[in-house]
Amino acid sequence: MNNKLTLISILLLSSIFSVCSQSKSKIELKDNWYYLNGHKFFIKAIGYEIGARPGQHPYEGKQNDNLDLLKFDLKVIKEGGYNTIRTWSQFSEAQLKLVQQSGLKLIMGIDVNPEKNYGDPAFVKECIEKVKKVTAYAKKYDCIITYLVINEPQTEHIHQVSGKAFVELMKTLIENIHKGHPGIPVTLSANAMISDYMDESFFDVYAYNCYDHNEAQSATMGFKDYIKGLNDLNGLNKPFITTEFGYSISHNGYGRYGGNTLKQQSDGLIANYRDLIDAGAVGMCPFYYADGWWKGGDKNSHALDQPEEWFGFWGYSDFNDKYGSPRPVWFAMRDYMKGLIINPKNISMHTGTSIPLELYNDKEVKKVVVKFHDKIIYSKNISSEGYFADQLTINPAGLEDMELAFEFYDNQNKIIKNESINILASKTDFELPKLTIEVTPGQDLNEGKIASIKTKIETNEKFKLMGDLKVSYNTHLGWEVGPQATVSIKDQLDKKTITSENFFTIPDNSWVVNASAGVSVQYGKFIFRIHDQKIIFRGNWAKEVGRK
Repeated sequence: MNNKLTLISILLLSSIFSVCSQSKSKIELKDNWYYLNGHKFFIKAIGYEIGARPGQHPYEGKQNDNLDLLKFDLKVIKEGGYNTIRTWSQFSEAQLKLVQQSGLKLIMGIDVNPEKNYGDPAFVKECIEKVKKVTAYAKKYDCIITYLVINEPQTEHIHQVSGKAFVELMKTLIENIHKGHPGIPVTLSANAMISDYMDESFFDVYAYNCYDHNEAQSATMGFKDYIKGLNDLNGLNKPFITTEFGYSISHNGYGRYGGNTLKQQSDGLIANYRDLIDAGAVGMCPFYYADGWWKGGDKNSHALDQPEEWFGFWGYSDFNDKYGSPRPVWFAMRDYMKGLIINPKNISMHTGTSIPLELYNDKEVKKVVVKFHDKIIYSKNISSEGYFADQLTINPAGLEDMELAFEFYDNQNKIIKNESINILASKTDFELPKLTIEVTPGQDLNEGKIASIKTKIETNEKFKLMGDLKVSYNTHLGWEVGPQATVSIKDQLDKKTITSENFFTIPDNSWVVNASAGVSVQYGKFIFRIHDQKIIFRGNWAKEVGRK
């Protein structure tokens, strides 16, 4: 054999293998989903910061790559059922290499300071240079599936520096990332409660940090509908991901912000996960992997009463514990994510006898069974992990509340997860009770000092109103959501129309208000909320950044 030809053949094969091994994953955004290499990809992420261990501060001084600890964490995260991590700041190239090797995907933050002047040419230049520096090496790694360019910009600050400056900076960063790392979506992580007024249409993906503290719109509309409302307002034409949600187990807290037990943390995360899928999310980034001791101001000690320090799924026993150990929420989420029910959504309504069935399964799931009244109405063997779609046939008796029991089985025919989904179904169309609000002033907050919310409920004898009417006037003053009222309607339940009026003082420094009202409604086991909301601005300060 000719040794020269053999060498050429070996080099040619080596070259072909090298090209194939470096081929990039293709990301597409369509049908409100991420598609990865042609397949629908549900983002099962977890919020992650490498420099948040005892004695560390992720934003102080020169950062160590901590590659050994990162490698340990990535292995644990992947074994926990996650396919992605979400960060608040950019990884170094050495860190990106490890993420790439782990097989996990990355939603990578770029730490643009949300408190700077978005219109300052020097700051704009600094941000552009940072983006160019990051994308110069990041573009080599196809583990990155989204960039987050800013976290939780505040209403007061955007008003101060102008909505125009904010939008122009965001569009500039999006343009530069698209040039520096083509094909990768760009968004922000806005806080749902303080950024509900914000028009996200110029970002590639809708993204919100979502916390269920039972206040403002989550009190009036319910957590699921409040988040779904944001998705609806954005236009339902792009993927929607939740970039934070969680429960702190600090010793004390208020509302649901801190003071939760370990069980409440586990149950709360699963309930939020369910609600957020039902709200339309196709990506989840719960907050977060490990406690951040630094958040209370002292990175060397763990403050029991500081809620921000106790959101972690993993905790650390003392200052010298570098690896930590899992809390119950870790195992609860690992098991829950084995089979995700995308459709039918919980507390959803359907007409006809066929409804969509969409699942996202891990590799353990080999069969799915659906039961109604203990009878099997659907059974299917699952041949591959990931997205699965089919149709579910139902036969509602008139208007019927149906509790569907889903069971997921492994290859030994053992149940590895079960979950119930409640739907309201009918073969023909049906009418619901309605709730609407009229808000004064309704066009410009400059038109008055006192606000009025008139609520009108049109009842339906087939449905039972439950509990009190909740009314909120979310004034967007920092993290304060403003006043809310509770109105008893038990003495009006026999009326066809129930009315109420509530008054609120409009603070002079409130630049945008979300007025909302809602009440619970029951039909058998099926309980849902009827609600309405209105967003009102002060003057025209938000014409570039606000919803049109």
